[in-house]
Amino acid sequence: MNKAIILSAPSGAGKSTLANCLLERFPRLRLSVSATSRAPRGTEQQGKEYYFLTQSDFEEKIGQNAFVEWEEVYPGACYGTLKSELERIWSEEHTILFDVDVKGGVRLKQIFGARALSIFVQPPSLEILKERLLARGTDTPESIQKRVSKAQEEMEYASKYDALIINDQLADAKKQIETRVAAFFAPRRCGLYFGSFNPLHIGHLAIANYMLEFTDLDELRLVLSPENPLKTPQDMLDPQERLHRINRAVAQSGLPVLVSTVELDLPQPCYTLNTLRHIAAQEPQEHFVLIMGADNLAVIESWHQWQELLQTFEVYVYPRTGYDGKDLCKTYGATYIDAPLIDISATFIRQGWAEGRNMNGFLAGL
Repeated sequence: MNKAIILSAPSGAGKSTLANCLLERFPRLRLSVSATSRAPRGTEQQGKEYYFLTQSDFEEKIGQNAFVEWEEVYPGACYGTLKSELERIWSEEHTILFDVDVKGGVRLKQIFGARALSIFVQPPSLEILKERLLARGTDTPESIQKRVSKAQEEMEYASKYDALIINDQLADAKKQIETRVAAFFAPRRCGLYFGSFNPLHIGHLAIANYMLEFTDLDELRLVLSPENPLKTPQDMLDPQERLHRINRAVAQSGLPVLVSTVELDLPQPCYTLNTLRHIAAQEPQEHFVLIMGADNLAVIESWHQWQELLQTFEVYVYPRTGYDGKDLCKTYGATYIDAPLIDISATFIRQGWAEGRNMNGFLAGL
């Protein structure tokens, strides 16, 4: 996944200093050089601090749709992020570091969503900000006053960012920002809960809810299996019908659970190990954890290449009636999750239907 770090701050808050700290700490980062229509200041160089364009050249690139985002930050001074910069950095398999104005940072976050971490760097006070601008010695008193006034307005955007760093003591700010970026780079832990879900019932969603709320998983996906080796095709609803019911039930539940149809597109029969390998290859930035009941772990040795599966992927196991999940996890090196015991199964529901009973109360969504 192409990721990005977005760094914004009022002028003089120390954003560039912290950006340089991040570039030193994280070799995978590459700075996206912004374009601007203003003239160079001090020792600024073309292509290093900015791509310096004339106003007419900047306007021409706007007409060519060459910018991801752009903003007239000050009258006659436009800043923007060139699409070519993103292509350059991502083609080298690096992560982009955006050093952009406040409004540009908000727009970039809206564009990239979860793929980006947006950080707002704030000075401890406007008075200290003014002192820093004076010490920099690159602006006139009039320009400094204009920047301080604008900073007051820009600080109102801090709540639109994922993280706020108050740059009072540089060492503390550096530690805070490095911690946030390191956490962003850490692989997300995604639980994969396989099943034919024929039908999806309240027990499935209860387990999914527990895994999300009481374990270290960042995400959970229900992986719909089109076939079940223990059931005949006559006992199974059509996969598309099951998918429709699952999506409806998840939507009604309000849980942040995703539904994966990856096995619908893979050759049949689908072996769990092969599906896990396929998903991991498609999303190498994620860390995947297999979720199963203790009843499945009890028969794991009947699974395709079961030893390799347990050696390659983490497994979280929840309790099922009649099985000692803790001992099984010790035997097979899995992690036991002491979730509430929910003695409901799809077989129980289907048997109730066969006996003419009303089983709707056990279903997840109707």
